[in-house]
Amino acid sequence: MSAAVLLSVLFALACGQAASFCIPTEYTMYVDRRECAYCLTINTTICAGYCMTRDINGKLFLPKYALSQDVCTYRDFIYRMVEIPGCPHHVTPYFSFPVAVSCKCGKCNTDDSDCIHEAVRTNYCTKPQSFYLGGFSV
Repeated sequence: MSAAVLLSVLFALACGQAASFCIPTEYTMYVDRRECAYCLTINTTICAGYCMTRDINGKLFLPKYALSQDVCTYRDFIYRMVEIPGCPHHVTPYFSFPVAVSCKCGKCNTDDSDCIHEAVRTNYCTKPQSFYLGGFSV
């Protein structure tokens, strides 16, 4: 009987980890600087997905710092830099952005992640588009 209980616990743990789908996901962002003639479309990867969370029933009795939940966040990332075409000489034409290499479920790190929900911003170009394809602006 103890072997059956142990197998049940191991199966539950395996299913719990399998249910946490926190992976690098393709994302398209648009960089639109007011001073520049073009909008740049960038294809990158971000961390997105679902992380297992357990909500405590006694949260009224716990301090706020003990109530943090795991989020899908960067384990490893690199920065890329692109040049926005059509910028005047007095404007810096460079834009850097993170590229997710691997992700994890964990506490949100405010040093490299935005840990709050921002107001909805427009995610489209208002000017002619130029595309960034892995190191080449087209």
